[in-house]
Amino acid sequence: MRTLDATDIKILNILQENADLDIKQIAGMIDKSISPTHQRIKNLYKDGFIKKSVAVLDPQKIGRGTLMVTQVRLNVHASEGIVAFAEAVNAFPEVNTCLHLSGKYDFLLLVSFRSPQEYNQFLKHKLAVLPGVAKVQSSLILEEFKANGPYIVEP
Repeated sequence: MRTLDATDIKILNILQENADLDIKQIAGMIDKSISPTHQRIKNLYKDGFIKKSVAVLDPQKIGRGTLMVTQVRLNVHASEGIVAFAEAVNAFPEVNTCLHLSGKYDFLLLVSFRSPQEYNQFLKHKLAVLPGVAKVQSSLILEEFKANGPYIVEP
């Protein structure tokens, strides 16, 4: 894997704050010309430093304002059971994030719904009935203070 130089780090920090900037704006911010800046960004994508650029939506404005943190403990810990669970929950459109954890719970899910009742239906008819699910614990997100924050990028 290649290492990042100071210019790459500047570009990554800029794009984490605002991926809508055009190449000319980014080039000006890093004091480089457009063509090498464009090539560096292409290489950052190609080398996997940037996975993708997406629009971050406001769940309240799109009618998905009931946000839950759901922890799941499995009763199977073989690789096949973990992969099967992850594939199953990743297929649910309500699941925004699926993380495999160490510790008391095996997975942490961030899920979004139109209402608490919709979450209850999801829990009873989709999540809790998956093979291997031993325990589910959920918390309603009351307020979001920081999400999708930038990563610290260092040489």
